[in-house]
Amino acid sequence: MFAKLSALVGGGPALNVNIGHQYDTAWGCWTHHSCTSKDDGSASSVFKIAAADPNDVKLVAARNGVKRLKMLRHPNVLAFKDSLEVQEKGQTVLYLITGAVRPLATVLQELDLSGQHRDEYLATGMLHMTNAVSFINNSCNMIHGNLCMAAVVVTDSLDWKLHGFDLLSEHALTGDFALKHASWMVASQYKPAELAKCEWEAVQQGPSWAVDSWGLGCMMQEVFSGQPLSAVEQLRRTDVIPPALLADYQKLLSSQTGRRLNPSKVRHGRQLRNRLPFFLQTRQPVPADKFLAVRLLESEESPATAFV
Repeated sequence: MFAKLSALVGGGPALNVNIGHQYDTAWGCWTHHSCTSKDDGSASSVFKIAAADPNDVKLVAARNGVKRLKMLRHPNVLAFKDSLEVQEKGQTVLYLITGAVRPLATVLQELDLSGQHRDEYLATGMLHMTNAVSFINNSCNMIHGNLCMAAVVVTDSLDWKLHGFDLLSEHALTGDFALKHASWMVASQYKPAELAKCEWEAVQQGPSWAVDSWGLGCMMQEVFSGQPLSAVEQLRRTDVIPPALLADYQKLLSSQTGRRLNPSKVRHGRQLRNRLPFFLQTRQPVPADKFLAVRLLESEESPATAFV
């Protein structure tokens, strides 16, 4: 049975969805559920976060994430649909409604791809993530701040989308920026040295992509190893990284912020750019039950705009 969302805000309309299954994993402090429209039954996703104190740091960061997502427009970023903040059982609850997606870890487990098909699908997914991160760092001059496999969700057509924008901050770090006040949300194994030491001047003076380049390296390790990162020492494991991506992987994880590879350089690299034509030339047939798993977009990047 669906649990109905019926809370009102200031006498306004209720969020018009029914909440369904809760997924096992979600980014940050959110929970992730499937949901359907009460009007036409169309599928969406709902992310939920709650706190007793309406000024709780995680709730303040979540509001920032909702605001940022609402203003971002990019084909590789999760699509915003609606949001609602209500009081439920003595707690402040924030709901975020998006396009229908599932956690990447869940999808990869269900697909159970292997060999070349797995490598092609993962490489294409990473291409889309580098597109999204490059857009945030280079076009918007902002920092995501907590990139990892949990920040990736997957549509029904198996396209990867980036989300988890609670810490999204301007690279200039002016004003009351979320990355500073909620950096505790980033697990230690995902933090570059400057973030772990809260060296905000180093973050500000380094390239706009430095923090997120490290995060992309962490994401790449988790995606290709198939395991969540539990310690920073795991980043030294290179046997799971495709040889053609190894040099980029190591540059993403440089100890010197100024030497970390710009995500735009990764997405323009030969390994990722050649994925589609190489796959189309393969002689290995795709199993019928895995056909969607190797569906690749014909264009690497569509026009994108940001209003952040």
